[in-house]
Amino acid sequence: MEIFAIIMGSMGGVSAVLTGLFAYFGNLRLEKYKSELQLANAKIKSLTDTSSHISKTQFDKEFTIYQEIWVLLVDLRSKTLTLRPVMDSVDPNESEDDRIQRRLKDFGESFNAFRNGIENNKPFYAHAVYEALNNVFGLCYEECVDYQYKSPGWSKEYWEKSRENNKNIIKAIEQCCEKIRERIESLAVVE
Repeated sequence: MEIFAIIMGSMGGVSAVLTGLFAYFGNLRLEKYKSELQLANAKIKSLTDTSSHISKTQFDKEFTIYQEIWVLLVDLRSKTLTLRPVMDSVDPNESEDDRIQRRLKDFGESFNAFRNGIENNKPFYAHAVYEALNNVFGLCYEECVDYQYKSPGWSKEYWEKSRENNKNIIKAIEQCCEKIRERIESLAVVE
């Protein structure tokens, strides 16, 4: 019986040592496996990351372009919507033709400045933003043509078309705003 107790005792000691060794090496293997998984997850995350990584200089340049274009866009909106204002005050000493020409001149200056702003900077900002800005450009041009070449008189259709154009222009400008915001939010500056 003593031999049995000695064998069992030594087996228990060996068992404890073996259990410790298995735990140690198992833990090492588990830690290695966890680090491999973390590395794989980091690679996958970098591949699926939707943000663009750019330098601070490039970000600052693009941001400045958006600021400049936005100022031009707000001015263009103002000049376009005042071509056919719903509530108008007129100078009795100014003829209708003079008023039309004055408004078209003001619109033309703003329109040309906006066109130059979006075209001169086109390679330096996002294509989706350019497309949205170009849509506004087209809508403002259409409003100018409708105003400039109207039929004589002030028909109900004339004012309905004006209201429709104004709504479309304002909606398109809001879409530009969202495209600019989305672009800025999608950028990640790399230092």
